[in-house]
Amino acid sequence: MKLFYSDASPYARCVRAVIRYLSITTIIEIQTNPLENSELLLDANPLAKIPCLLLNDGSSLFDSEVILRFVDHEFGGNRFFDKTDISWKKETQFSLIKGMLDSAVALRQEQMREQEGNRSPFWCARFEQAILRGLSSVEHSGITTESSVTIQQIMLACLLEYLDFRHADMEWRKVTPAISIWLDDFEDLPVLKSTRPS
Repeated sequence: MKLFYSDASPYARCVRAVIRYLSITTIIEIQTNPLENSELLLDANPLAKIPCLLLNDGSSLFDSEVILRFVDHEFGGNRFFDKTDISWKKETQFSLIKGMLDSAVALRQEQMREQEGNRSPFWCARFEQAILRGLSSVEHSGITTESSVTIQQIMLACLLEYLDFRHADMEWRKVTPAISIWLDDFEDLPVLKSTRPS
């Protein structure tokens, strides 16, 4: 199997971190620039988005959530997404963090429009406020107090490090100091160190 990814993509990083956490050795990671529209990527994903997982039978999976659920089902024994004892609270927490990732990436794209003179202060503020509200909710949710590593924790760490990487001026640590303290310890997890964008 082959995983198409970009070093800076927080979605791909979540997948890569879980692959490492589950010690999966049968997935080859291929760094890809989705903006180049390579034939290999377009054949696997007509949307030209990453991450994209090319399976051994020639079919492909895309969208980070689909890939995460697949690798957890195939290699993790449903460790992260338990099918027999579904927690709607945890499913909602997962969606909240994924939504904040969406806002963080959208904010980055909006900021890049500044070069064209098309940046929207309204949308920038809306995305940033959504992230900060979401983090405030997470801080009181118990996600960071789980005794074992969860998919929500991995995604949260990828989100927070993406904020530091792409939105260094966002003062999320002042808004959610408890999460900041948690990240200082959690970011030493080997799967995060090995997938950190350079």
